[in-house]
Amino acid sequence: MQQKLQTRAFEQVTPILQPGEQPVVATRAMVGKFSAGRLGTVVSQAIRLEGGGALLGAALASTRKQFVVLTNRRLIFLPQTFLGGPGKKVLGEVAREHVSLAEAKMGVVSLLRLAFGTAGDGVALTFPRVDKKNAEALAEALR
Repeated sequence: MQQKLQTRAFEQVTPILQPGEQPVVATRAMVGKFSAGRLGTVVSQAIRLEGGGALLGAALASTRKQFVVLTNRRLIFLPQTFLGGPGKKVLGEVAREHVSLAEAKMGVVSLLRLAFGTAGDGVALTFPRVDKKNAEALAEALR
């Protein structure tokens, strides 16, 4: 992704950042459902994470094209605008300690599977070839 789009995504989340919170990486991705080994457990169901985590609902699965912003404290999901830039509305967020990289496949189409907490729920992020470097940067930041 162009540096300009990442900078715009950082600007969109700046008003909601907590004191001391810093954005690490931002990228656009196609967000889909992911079940980490439990039948019927998908992100389209409401997920409540332990420790006062965020509530994620069907919005993450229904709004496929999104911007994902990783900060030093949380993972924030924003919609993608018609022109491909980051939107202003926060679709969901997950505390960083509840996010882990379950799988990373880099290729013509790159795929990252992110697990949320120990409930076996999460999201699958798909990146086109043009955003492969962003997928790699996000995977590296989550390791």
